[in-house]
Amino acid sequence: MVRKALLFGLISAFAVVFGFVTFRNDPEAAVLLIKQAGYWQILALALLFAACLGRSLAGEVRALAAHWRAWAWAAMFVVGAAAFLHLQSRHEFKIVMDEVVLQDTAMRMHFHREAAAVVRGYDLAGNFTALNVYVDKRPLFFPFLLSLVHDLTGYRVVNAFWLNAVLSLALVGLAYLVGRRLGGTPAGVAGVLLLVSVPLVHQNATGSGFDQLNLVMILATLWLGMRYAERPGTDRLGAFVFAGILLAQTRYESALFILPVGGVILYTWWRERAIDLSWPVMVAPLALVIVPLHFNVFKVAAAAWQLGDGPGADTPFSFRFFYDNIGHAMNFFLCTDGSEPNSLLVSVLGTAGVGFFVLTLYREHRDIFRARPAQAVFCIFVLALLVHTLLMLCYFWGQFDDPVIRRLSLPSNLLLVLAFLFVYPRLVAHPARWRGLIVASGLFVLGFTVPAVAMHRYDQENFAARTNAWLSDFIDGLGDDSALAIDTSSGLQWLVHRKSSIAVDAVVNHPDKFIFHFRNLSFRHFFVVQRMGADFEHGTRFPSADDDVGDGFQLETVAERTFSPVYHIRVSRVVSIDEQKIEAWAALRGKKTMTLTPEMKSAIKRSDSDAIDHWFKMLP
Repeated sequence: MVRKALLFGLISAFAVVFGFVTFRNDPEAAVLLIKQAGYWQILALALLFAACLGRSLAGEVRALAAHWRAWAWAAMFVVGAAAFLHLQSRHEFKIVMDEVVLQDTAMRMHFHREAAAVVRGYDLAGNFTALNVYVDKRPLFFPFLLSLVHDLTGYRVVNAFWLNAVLSLALVGLAYLVGRRLGGTPAGVAGVLLLVSVPLVHQNATGSGFDQLNLVMILATLWLGMRYAERPGTDRLGAFVFAGILLAQTRYESALFILPVGGVILYTWWRERAIDLSWPVMVAPLALVIVPLHFNVFKVAAAAWQLGDGPGADTPFSFRFFYDNIGHAMNFFLCTDGSEPNSLLVSVLGTAGVGFFVLTLYREHRDIFRARPAQAVFCIFVLALLVHTLLMLCYFWGQFDDPVIRRLSLPSNLLLVLAFLFVYPRLVAHPARWRGLIVASGLFVLGFTVPAVAMHRYDQENFAARTNAWLSDFIDGLGDDSALAIDTSSGLQWLVHRKSSIAVDAVVNHPDKFIFHFRNLSFRHFFVVQRMGADFEHGTRFPSADDDVGDGFQLETVAERTFSPVYHIRVSRVVSIDEQKIEAWAALRGKKTMTLTPEMKSAIKRSDSDAIDHWFKMLP
């Protein structure tokens, strides 16, 4: 044991030095290491997790196969609940950049085994060739899983939606298993119903982002931790540890859950009166090195924090954001008109549940940690979810009622569900308590969740995501035809479909190069994608300043979509060009560079609001 302890200390020291010190003065080298080795590190970790999970569940799988009838109804319920998440919502892009960049990274992993995203690429004689790639800030576990789907079925953008469909089944199944460990089968059913009553869960299940995977890994790590604490063993420990490390590589802030994983291991050692330094514990520090190494992306590109999206924000996290974010959180959780993808039932019951959870833990912590190991692990993770929520409320962009940021509240919704399941049997002693909760949850789902999801008002505000979804369908319709699109806002959407795209500024900076390729018909199609404003006084539309390409392009509209009276997208084919006018326009525009300040953005939004007010007043 002494030799093992010394070895573990040396491995941990090496991991700390390598992860936090070695590349302190050369963050670019760390980013390059992530690019070249990130895929293989995730692959090795996923294989270790799968091996440990398979061995730890072997006995239970055999028992399940022998008594499958006892689980048949539960399996049918889980499958039905997972399918329910997909009935009312369309499978399309639901966020903005996250989904497209994750798909971009998965594409690079699939074709080149590099943990990078393509930002410049062209179709050369039928072969899409990347000319510029970069290491994105987003963790690698979701794009890795998506690359595996591509490996098995062939590269298709729609594969991301199929992956999330499978993950929704895992989400519902794990919610059932965790609830079942707390209060038997009725608690598992109630937990699933409460979770699927949240429209935000439906929205993310039918998108292509990594937020649903984050919930899956939180529940998987929690469930595996409960199993490990009840009956410690090397395989159970390995499955739990590697699940926690994969969770840390799912979303940025999910690295926080390394703390409860370590806490559960220490608690189990304390309870067993024995330190188990088996190989999963030895490997863990090395497997975690990728987390601080990947963080160097923020050092190389300070703009990765996106502080410019929050007026006055000079730091990502600060307690000064807490007060304002609490108000936004209340707007989200207590909304009653369907404009937010919340569940009022979960909000009310869960808020009370969190309060009683803290009180219960204070009063019963000695008994819980001495005699109820599964509940002890559950409490550790609920506390971690509570800390996670507080961290998000101290985030400069942590407004839960923002259309782009709502998904950050998913772990908080899970916190509310889990906390209430824990305290409910302590609050209600009637033997039919679970049946009553199941009936109430089912009625709420039928009476409130279904209409809210069917109406999906909360989806309609995110014009950027709806634009991506619409453009994706348009690009799919091009088939194998080569195309070059001038698209400033959604250029990555073309790249993940393996089509060429450039921004308007690329034409401004190199008009001669565009002219050369148009003159020589390098691509079958030349498109311009423009966001159009509305002039209601004259009944016309005009391109936004960013998308205006001057009068040197003769354009023919091939597709257009109006998302609101003041938000219109137009895709035009370049029919012909006037080279002299393009060069003159590029020279003039190149002198008129302008950066929008937060105040200018607010003025633009006010202008849009004024136009909307005028539009409404003119309704017959």
